[in-house]
Formats: sequence, C-alpha cells, structure tokens
Amino acid sequence: MMRRRSTLQNQDLTIEAIQEHNILHVPPQAPPQALHGRRRSSVAFSLDSNNAPNFLHRNSLRRNSLRAVQFSMSLRKQSVAKIELPKPKVENTYKLGPDQWGKFRQHQVENVIKNVFEVHLKDSQYDSEKSGSLACELSAEIKTRVKALEFKRYRIVVNVILGQNKEQGVEVSSRCLWDANTDNFTSYSYHNSSIFATGMVYGVYFE
Repeated sequence: MMRRRSTLQNQDLTIEAIQEHNILHVPPQAPPQALHGRRRSSVAFSLDSNNAPNFLHRNSLRRNSLRAVQFSMSLRKQSVAKIELPKPKVENTYKLGPDQWGKFRQHQVENVIKNVFEVHLKDSQYDSEKSGSLACELSAEIKTRVKALEFKRYRIVVNVILGQNKEQGVEVSSRCLWDANTDNFTSYSYHNSSIFATGMVYGVYFE
C-alpha cells in the first residue's frame, strides 16, 4: 500500500510539474486585432517581396505594354499633326502648251544677261582660280532674274562660260531636243580687255 501511494503521489507530482511547465512556457495569446494586423503585414510583405506570384508579374507586364502602346499612339498623333502636305503649285489645267503671252521671250532674257555681265564684269580682270566660282555666281543671278519674269510652267537652264581675252577665236555651240513651238533659248556675249563671257539661257516648257 505504501508503494502504491508513493507511485500515485509521484504521478500527481509529474502531472502538476508538466502543467506548471506548460503554463509558464505557453506564449500569451494576442488579441484578434493584433493577429489580424500580423496577417496583413505578412501578406503585404509577400506581395512586395521578389517572390511575388506570377499573376502579379503578368498584370504588371500588361500595364507596361498598355502604357507603351498609349505612348506610341500619342507620338504618332503628334507626328501626324506636325506633318503638313505641300500645296500644289500648279493645278491640273490639261493644257498642252503655253498661252500666247506666256511664251519664253528672248529679248527680255537677253537684256537680263546683258545687265548682269555689265555690272559684274565691267572692271574685272581674269583670274583662273576665281573664274569657276564667278561663273556659278553669274549663272545663279541670271536664273533668279529670269524666273522673276514669270514664264509659267517653264524650266530655266542657264550656262555661263568665262575665259581670258587674248584676241583668240572662240566658238560655243549647243544642241537640244525639244519642241520648237514652245521651247526657246537666247544668248549674249560680253568682253573687255581681260575677260570674255558668254551666257546662254534655255526655256523648256513642261506639261
């Protein structure tokens, strides 16, 4: 009987010790609000972490692609708005030739060449290094003045030849394929004691 009582007492002691141990080591239960807050923070952390779910990554890609498409469309609208189509200079008149008063007039063009040569070559001396650029300048000015005469629907071609005047003989010739009823040309030669110049202007009508 003594042994049985001692064993029972030992069992009671062990049970009480286990209960006391559990009571001491059981963490206090947090209120439901605190647990709910922890769960929220863990969910937020899992969303912000690098190990995010695949559907979030897909949604971000879709949003980026939509933004890129909207940006490209806005750029296209701006570029289309800035582009201005050139206005046609000549409308379709279905005319196959110039008017009688709108043809290439030789005497007016010849006066233009004469005036340009007399102004620029009156006191000039021949220079082999500058003659090339001088010929280009003279032809450009002649072309500008001839265009100011407004020969409508005519293409103007100007050719200027410069050389040193040493009492030598010079012949200049040209050949063109055109319509003799509408197209024409004129030329003028000028010379002083040092330089000679020949200017030719062609007026070619285009439909």
